[in-house]
Amino acid sequence: MGPNLSDHNRSVAQSPRSYRRKRKTINCDQCRRSKLRCDRQHPCGSCKRRNREFICFYETNLNSESPSHRSAQARGSRGARLTSPSGLSLPLEPPTSEANQAPPDSSHWETVLERPVPEQDADDTLSPLSMGPHMTLQEILDALPPRNCCDYLVSHFFTNISALFPILHGPTFQKQYTSFMQQPHGVDLSWLALLFSMCSLVLNTMDASDPRLATLWSQLSFDPTPNTTTLSASRRLLQTAMSCLLQDQFLIRHKFSTFEALLMIIYSTSHNGSVDQGWALLGMALNMGIALRCNTDDQSLGPIETERRRRCWAGLLTLHTYQCILFRDVDMSFLLDIKATMPVDANDSDITEDGISHPSRRTQPTQMSVMMSKLRLFRLSTQICRHISGPSRLDQRLLHHFDDAIAQEQNRWDATYMVDGSPSILDSTSYAYWCVLQTYAHHLYLLLHRPFHHSKAPCFLASSRTQCIAAAMALISLHREIFEVPLLRNYRWLLNGVTSLKALHAAVALNSCLLDTPSSDRAGDVDVGVCREEIEKLVLRMENFSPRSMICLKAHRILCSLQAQWGGGNPPPSNSETQPENILKDWTDIRGWMDADFINWNLDGAFSGS
Repeated sequence: MGPNLSDHNRSVAQSPRSYRRKRKTINCDQCRRSKLRCDRQHPCGSCKRRNREFICFYETNLNSESPSHRSAQARGSRGARLTSPSGLSLPLEPPTSEANQAPPDSSHWETVLERPVPEQDADDTLSPLSMGPHMTLQEILDALPPRNCCDYLVSHFFTNISALFPILHGPTFQKQYTSFMQQPHGVDLSWLALLFSMCSLVLNTMDASDPRLATLWSQLSFDPTPNTTTLSASRRLLQTAMSCLLQDQFLIRHKFSTFEALLMIIYSTSHNGSVDQGWALLGMALNMGIALRCNTDDQSLGPIETERRRRCWAGLLTLHTYQCILFRDVDMSFLLDIKATMPVDANDSDITEDGISHPSRRTQPTQMSVMMSKLRLFRLSTQICRHISGPSRLDQRLLHHFDDAIAQEQNRWDATYMVDGSPSILDSTSYAYWCVLQTYAHHLYLLLHRPFHHSKAPCFLASSRTQCIAAAMALISLHREIFEVPLLRNYRWLLNGVTSLKALHAAVALNSCLLDTPSSDRAGDVDVGVCREEIEKLVLRMENFSPRSMICLKAHRILCSLQAQWGGGNPPPSNSETQPENILKDWTDIRGWMDADFINWNLDGAFSGS
């Protein structure tokens, strides 16, 4: 009797039914994180509206799987891991918390500008602590695009993207790449992370229908028709890059290749994901750069190695420009006090082991010219953001001083990249670089003149409102140029991220100015009809990019709501995400990747009924 009872008790204790049942998850993971109402379908209606069907899943689906099934799934093929919703570790937007949302009152700017705090159980961030299972070297190598496709992606990077972020010395990378292809199993994992991040960045700039990517889709068993194909594959490559760094123990093993890879990952994340998401990695990179003494010259190194370190330090500073402009909760001016030698304004071919050649009569911009301009912009934007964050923001003398400094930079860009004031038809890249730099200038104008642009402001200046309108129209026009001009076709990918954010800022600033002008078709020198038309065209462009850019998707909804205020366009769909009383939720949802300081959160009385 006793043994039988004991056996019975053991069998009951071992029975799965005796385990405590977990509470069933009502909302899908995405709705739970965004605090949205979920209809509990699969995929749910909210994820369908936000084009997130491929990452709509419920926690109970994962909990119900047996350990053996999950283990087998982890050992599955690369294609299965890529298409699995739980396999994506990069969020389409930063997580939010209702506790951090600010009320629609312009007195709560500082609350809105705080960086979002991720949830403790968030497992979809680009973090070294949230990577997937350990990958063998062979699995990592198999995750690379096929050789011919990889060759093309690397070539495309140095042809069309490198000058925007020239931290690499081309001939040196060529030797490293050739050596890797000859002996792939002897590769440095940190260098391999650099290659993965480079391919990820390039892939996200291309159309899935590009025939040069056919071998990649064949390897992944993907249908190249959907717009999200390149986005998903790009994020898979970026995740693998982080896995390479993690397995190389980059947190405790500092190598120069690790520093290069981290910078490339942060740059890619800033342009295709969230600027704020790379914030922690940027801090790691800063400490790593100092530990490797990249800000000081080592006399034992040759010219090439010295310039490589100078370039990476310069790239580190320019990455801080995004943080400086988009957030004001951290003062970046301390970086100005770190003494460092900047890279030489020279082409890769000018830098050899014998020294650096400096042509005496150089008339054309070099491969480093954009970086040199960005370094000056970093210094200027740091000073401006420190100014507008303190009591001196109402000092009109400083306002004019910074206005002149920005104008001087614009004149330099005109002389460097334009031909008699017009784009060069012989070199499309120079016009693209001019457009990119101009977006920084006009964005800084908006930040500088915001305290003076509204008639209800304590220190209203009519000239500041005029400057805000001009800067906003210029930003929207640059957005349209990049979208429409055939010369800029290779740079349309810039509209997936920061450039569209700046255009959104410009539209909100422009709308604020127009609501504050006298109600007439023409207010002074401002043609209200033309301004409204530009905003309407911007709405259509944002809609066009919405399938592959969550930034543009959010911007489109917000701009539709702005249109509805003044009776233009169609009102946004009637749902919980776009009703006027919930527009603030959209704004606070994106506080992690946009600079909201010049936006009138009360929309000039639209929420208060005035």
